Amino acid sequence: MDHSQIVCSDLDHCNVASTLIRHILVPFDNSKHAVHAFGHALDLAKKYGAAITVVAITDENQDSEWVNDTPSRQKIIAKSRNAEFRRIFKVLEADAAKFQIHISCMILESNTISESLISFASLKKVDYIVMGTHGKGMVKEMMLGRVSTSVALNAHCPVVLVK
Repeated sequence: MDHSQIVCSDLDHCNVASTLIRHILVPFDNSKHAVHAFGHALDLAKKYGAAITVVAITDENQDSEWVNDTPSRQKIIAKSRNAEFRRIFKVLEADAAKFQIHISCMILESNTISESLISFASLKKVDYIVMGTHGKGMVKEMMLGRVSTSVALNAHCPVVLVK
C-alpha cells in the first residue's frame, strides 16, 4: 500500500512525499460528532498506516469535595463518567483492531479543554487532529463549537473538523 501524500509548499511546488500522517489525535466525548470524527480518523489511519490516540477530557473541578457542608456528588459523577469512557474505549479499540490500526485511549482531567488538547498534541508529536464540531456540553459559537474552533486556530498541526 502506498503511504505517500501530495504536499504543496506553494502553487508551483507540489510533490509526492512520504507520509506525513503517522499519529492522529481524536478528542472524544461520545457525541455523534465525535463518533463521526473517529470513523474519519480510522479511514485516514488505514490509508496512511498511522496510529490513533483517542483522548477524553473530563472538565469537572476535581477539587470540590464539599458543597454546602455536604459531600459533593461531583466525584461520583466524574468516576461514573470515567467508567463509561473506559467502556466506550473498549468498543473503539475493537473497531480499530478490525482494521489492524494501533490505538491508545486515555482520559485527561482538565477544565481547560482546548489548551489541554493543544498541549497534548504538541507534546505527543501528533501529526493530525480529527475532531467533531460540536460535543456534549460544549458551548456553540456561531457554526462551530468553542473547543473545536480554538483547537483548529491554535494547534501546531492540521485539524480536520467533522460534523
